Amino acid sequence: MKVLILSMTVGQGHNSTSKALRAALLKKGHECDILDTYKFLNKAIGLGFDKGYVAMGRFVPKLNETIYKGAEKANGRADMKLYFPWAFANLAKSKLQKYIDEEKPDVIVCSIVMTAMLVTALKEAGTYDDRIKSIGIVTDYSLHPFWEYTAMDYFVAANELLIPEFTRRGIPENKILPTGIPVAPKFARAMPRNEARRKLGLDLDKFTVLLASGGMGFAGMTPVMEDVDQMDGIQLIAVCGSNKRLRSRLSSMEYKNDVHILGFVDNMEEYIDAADVVITKPGGLSTSETIAKGKPLLLMKPMPGVENMNLAFLLNNSLAVHCSQYQSVSQVIMQLRLNDLKLREMERAQKKWGKKHSAKTLAEFIEKLV
Repeated sequence: MKVLILSMTVGQGHNSTSKALRAALLKKGHECDILDTYKFLNKAIGLGFDKGYVAMGRFVPKLNETIYKGAEKANGRADMKLYFPWAFANLAKSKLQKYIDEEKPDVIVCSIVMTAMLVTALKEAGTYDDRIKSIGIVTDYSLHPFWEYTAMDYFVAANELLIPEFTRRGIPENKILPTGIPVAPKFARAMPRNEARRKLGLDLDKFTVLLASGGMGFAGMTPVMEDVDQMDGIQLIAVCGSNKRLRSRLSSMEYKNDVHILGFVDNMEEYIDAADVVITKPGGLSTSETIAKGKPLLLMKPMPGVENMNLAFLLNNSLAVHCSQYQSVSQVIMQLRLNDLKLREMERAQKKWGKKHSAKTLAEFIEKLV
């Protein structure tokens, strides 16, 4: 069987999800390719989305909310197809169709709604081979605008709690796969905390806080570092992703605690294992990875837009706690250390609603399609 994953570099989540699914499919002996779709169809536009998203997240995150709200307003309107991603899909569909004809996949998976729009444009044009099953992966804890207007055969949801939202938006329940946002299998395995600390050269006895900014190293970490460092007797790990300026800034600061400032790491699962609490922004993939590990999860200020929806979902279902202008990170951590009831509640919720084997489960479903 051959699977084609249509991904897109807008942050790292969609590509990481795609790689997790590809790894699960390859392990089962199937072929699987990932196409960075917009960069393939138009390099300038693809790079524009990639670099623009990173710049927006680091410098003007409020702009993301404006764009998201614009998409919500356009969703379902008579002129919806004039919205840029739909218009681009119609302009670029022939090039994608040629690629699909050459590659001859049995299944196409779209890890972002914009590539699902492209597949929909092909189906509406009558050029798409209906024998090729299509699956869309919703990589957040909310249904983004336009998903319900894409012609996917199946839609992957983060878990069963999202089924009512999907059906309310018009997606039939028999098309919903609540298998979870695909995370790499390494997040399904747990290394004992002290073993992970020993491997990473960390103090075995100190309360350990992991601050993860996401692959792009988004803004907001400096005041959080200053706040957490006010606590006594801890060790703090900050992962800055690809943001070299942030890493340099954090490294130049003075701390009273043991602090480890890192750039991009490919063993995040080990740092999560080593931590007593994980602090991150409410991105769909990063939170899913932490939940798969069953670690206490503290959410920072979201990037305006869909992360606001993620935050609400995760808090309402006891999967995380939240810091804000009213309660700082250090305050929330100190409360958690005293609040066994909250920790047990979070642990139970993560065990029930987390999907640590999400990539494997989705790969097994795809296997049965052909």
